[in-house]
Amino acid sequence: MNTKHLALAPVFAVAYLLNVLPHFMQRGLQQLIFTVLFRVINYRYSVVLQNLSRSLPGKSYAEIRAIAKRFYQHFSGLFLEITQLLVASGEKQKQRTRIVNPELPEYYYRHNRSIIMMMGHYGNWECLNVLPGFFAADVYAVYKPLSNTYFNALMYHIRTRFGMKLLSMEQAARHMLLHRDQPNVYIFIADQSPPPGTRCQVDFLHQPTSLFTGAEKLAKALDAAVMYTSVKKDEVSEGWDISFTLLTDRPAAVKTNGIMQSFAAHLEQDILQAPPYWLWTHRRWKHA
Repeated sequence: MNTKHLALAPVFAVAYLLNVLPHFMQRGLQQLIFTVLFRVINYRYSVVLQNLSRSLPGKSYAEIRAIAKRFYQHFSGLFLEITQLLVASGEKQKQRTRIVNPELPEYYYRHNRSIIMMMGHYGNWECLNVLPGFFAADVYAVYKPLSNTYFNALMYHIRTRFGMKLLSMEQAARHMLLHRDQPNVYIFIADQSPPPGTRCQVDFLHQPTSLFTGAEKLAKALDAAVMYTSVKKDEVSEGWDISFTLLTDRPAAVKTNGIMQSFAAHLEQDILQAPPYWLWTHRRWKHA
């Protein structure tokens, strides 16, 4: 076993333990993590309150604090879920993930069209690692490698272990254009804060918001169908429902930045319906 594997071993050991713990013990551990993050160290609490207050101006301070508390409860559970994804079996993960309308993407890739799926940091975005088990097409996720090589290795393992392929942001355009004749599925997490020169500005959550434009430009170059991908909590099963909404299958006919505006509107709708499930700790508007 090399040094890299030895360094990762403790995290895998914890993940295996989490997978065999009974549900009530997992709930207790989630509550402990919540207590530490929310009540002890106040992890990015000022950022969360500021983001919530600006995004939900109609809410009172008491309502904002209540949403923040629910967010930290979700965030604590998400931390455990993502850790478990390191070792959870494909069958177990597929049981926790329901594809609401697989026929929509299936229609396009069976008609030799690539698909660009746009989503936000909402729900459990990492649960899409099981998509290759549901689709006949190759599934790629476009990602930004983490600067911490240890955590980058963990996330790489989670995202690729069920057949998903990763493209760094630097590789994506070249790869997609070289393989434009192959019907592939490309996933973009499109609500990240972009640096200058790669962005457009839209109205999102009552604020001018910058978004990466790469997904829209590549959709037009490939004539790809573009879909908004929603990941919502099933409160009964405690799993995740993944659904797809067609934004356009004629991207060249959409005005410049129109696809980005449509994506932002759909993500905003999901957030307003259930605010605790978005990643409020992210300094989303630092480049706005």
